[in-house]
Amino acid sequence: MNSNYFVLKNHSLQRFHTFRLDVIASIIILPLTKKGLISALRDYSDRKFIIIGNGSNMIFKQTSYDESTVFIVTTMIDKIQINGDQLYVQAGVTLNKLAWFTCENSIDGYAFCEDIPGTLGGALMMNAGQWQYTIGQYVNWIEVYDYDTKETRIIYPDENFFVYRHSELNNQNVVVLSASLKIKPGDYMEILDKMLEYRRERYVKQPRNFPNGGSSFKRPKDKDGEWLFMWKLFDACDLRGYRVGDAQVSQKHPGFIVNCGNARVADVQLVIAECKKRVKEKFDVDIELEWRVI
Repeated sequence: MNSNYFVLKNHSLQRFHTFRLDVIASIIILPLTKKGLISALRDYSDRKFIIIGNGSNMIFKQTSYDESTVFIVTTMIDKIQINGDQLYVQAGVTLNKLAWFTCENSIDGYAFCEDIPGTLGGALMMNAGQWQYTIGQYVNWIEVYDYDTKETRIIYPDENFFVYRHSELNNQNVVVLSASLKIKPGDYMEILDKMLEYRRERYVKQPRNFPNGGSSFKRPKDKDGEWLFMWKLFDACDLRGYRVGDAQVSQKHPGFIVNCGNARVADVQLVIAECKKRVKEKFDVDIELEWRVI
């Protein structure tokens, strides 16, 4: 047993992801520090790794995973501090914590993070954001662990590194450890007002009464390159409220698939398939999951 991380054997992943599916993993590792994460990655280098932050943007294809797959939960790697004119943020820091830290220190630009339910590591992988703001806009450098060399290195993103809901990290064999983010001075009360406004908008519009994995599908474009709204497509296909078992297209906002109680992996997969099928048949538009599928 390594003193820098805990190991859970044959344990449910239900508490480690926001959709709350009861999926069994043979091995779950909880690193206590960045050093512990690196140790676990080296100690289990012969296995397939699934890195889980807050588990807010993921869904499963299986009901159980054997010892060939190791799940690593990073939420205890959550150091955040001001280093001169930069923010040092570890991969397990939640975006909510990042937003409140920056607000309390009168740092502008991060109010949009307040109600995005993920960690910095996951946010960098998918360039998380809302409307006109994304995390990629604020990155100076990213520290990663390289699976191939089994060493750490620093990435300095160029202007093409981050795109809509995607980053080049997905094309590299790496795990995010930490990042340096830009600091722009701001007014505490103005930042606080923005954060509360964003939270109110999301609570009014989004299905917070049921477990879910966040927005289910990426916004597609039509053949003329114009952005389409998922909720309009789904309403036109009579998908609002569509349900299989306890997996349902949200009545409140059809851009979300929710767990109404004890949804099974198969239920969720059937709902996803039906959504894709109806939108393709009616609009000839291929929709793509925003979730990471395990």
